[in-house]
Amino acid sequence: MELLVTVVILAILSAIAMPAYWQYVVKGRRTTATSTLQDIAAREESYFFSNNAYTTTSSALGVSSTAGAPFYSVTVASASSTAFTVTATPIGTQAKDTTCTQISINQAGQQMAQPAGNATTCWGSQ
Repeated sequence: MELLVTVVILAILSAIAMPAYWQYVVKGRRTTATSTLQDIAAREESYFFSNNAYTTTSSALGVSSTAGAPFYSVTVASASSTAFTVTATPIGTQAKDTTCTQISINQAGQQMAQPAGNATTCWGSQ
């Protein structure tokens, strides 16, 4: 009987603790993704200084094509002589993060997120 009570108590504690733990894991991975985006944005600015244009080629920036893996797919979504946008999209288990389905930064340092209105949450200001 005591063993059954112990198992029930453990099950209840697990049911409460696991979702809270999962949220911390998601936020931690999201923080890593935003750091990666800021690093790539800084590399874009350095590339622009030398070439007078931005690039979509990760190798030209000295960034691995798997930056953000295995939890985010990071791409330079667009680049021109005057602008760029770097985007991180959650993949794998991180795709369960419905709060931030896409995180982006542009040449002006504007931090964006999808769904719209979640930029402060996704970029860690909240």
